Amino acid sequence: MAESRASGRRWYVALTKPRGEALAREQLERQGYLTALPGFQRAGQRWQPLFPRYIFVAPATPEQSIAPIRSTIGVASLVRFGVTPASVGDDVINELAGLAQELQDMPASVAKGMVAGERVRFVSGALKGLEGLVTANADQRVMILLEILGREVEVSADFKDLQLSR
Repeated sequence: MAESRASGRRWYVALTKPRGEALAREQLERQGYLTALPGFQRAGQRWQPLFPRYIFVAPATPEQSIAPIRSTIGVASLVRFGVTPASVGDDVINELAGLAQELQDMPASVAKGMVAGERVRFVSGALKGLEGLVTANADQRVMILLEILGREVEVSADFKDLQLSR
């Protein structure tokens, strides 16, 4: 993420075309703008933006106009509140970068909402179709409390074999 830590910089919010965040970023940086595209990637998954279809853009110098942003390849429009372009400060961009890093570092089972107390259903494996209650999780493994033949049994499962019950 090309960004400045300088205090007082305003970051404008641009709506990109569908799945156009990377193209918009490339084109905006080619024009000399600073960009921020917070996102994350977990093991075995593809990179995903924190805010799909949105990118933050800042002029590199105080003299640089924001007008060309809306006609940049990959950009659909600038987000506005009435006639005023939506903007945030450096502090928000820094917080979003930190949040994206936390999401990237988070164990996949927690990120999928498989925390103690959640009901889950087995979607593959020998226990497919059974439902249980999450009792604990540790990175790739989740402990599930099942009722089998009238007894409560705690089993360990890979989070890939589970989905949250709704």
